[in-house]
Amino acid sequence: MQRHLSFASPLLQQLAERLAKKPLSSDLQPACVLIAITNEASPKILYTLRSNKLNQHAGEVSFAGGKRDATDQDNIATALRETFEETGIFPEQVMIIGELPVQYSRSGLAVQPIVGIIPPDVHLNPEVGEIERLFWADLAILINQPIEIYQLNYHGHFIQSPSFIVDNETVWGLTGRITASLLEIGFDRQIDWNYRVMPLTVVS
Repeated sequence: MQRHLSFASPLLQQLAERLAKKPLSSDLQPACVLIAITNEASPKILYTLRSNKLNQHAGEVSFAGGKRDATDQDNIATALRETFEETGIFPEQVMIIGELPVQYSRSGLAVQPIVGIIPPDVHLNPEVGEIERLFWADLAILINQPIEIYQLNYHGHFIQSPSFIVDNETVWGLTGRITASLLEIGFDRQIDWNYRVMPLTVVS
């Protein structure tokens, strides 16, 4: 893991120092994502909006990433390969500073979040057919941003979920939990990320 990087923001320095306290896991996970943060005075986090035409998680906000390939040597390799495919960010443009705890998707898939620093002027090229758009969250704003309640009908149940609103997009579910984990570990932001699930019949 590369740690010799000059940070343009005290927020990035703090995050890197806290992540450095925990060594990278050697356990290979079936899926990995990259939390890409720009190295500038006002750092920004990159999010992707998945295409509505996809079979899984269509129209949802996510971090760049995906399932492990047999050729991937470790979790970082998976995150960087998938990030390049989805956003056009080259692996050599990413400085890895650590990882967050494994999170699980609704289907039970284990996902390893990797945290990396990227240049603020990096060229983005969203993958046609999979990524609808790429957008940014200002890290300093996100740290203190109020939580919104997101409501949806999911397989016959009414779900209320905590969420962030970023650039008019709703960040909830797995991506919301990973975001909350980043804010808690890096910046002591405590967020209750529990869901409230109810049968549709009780909803007026």
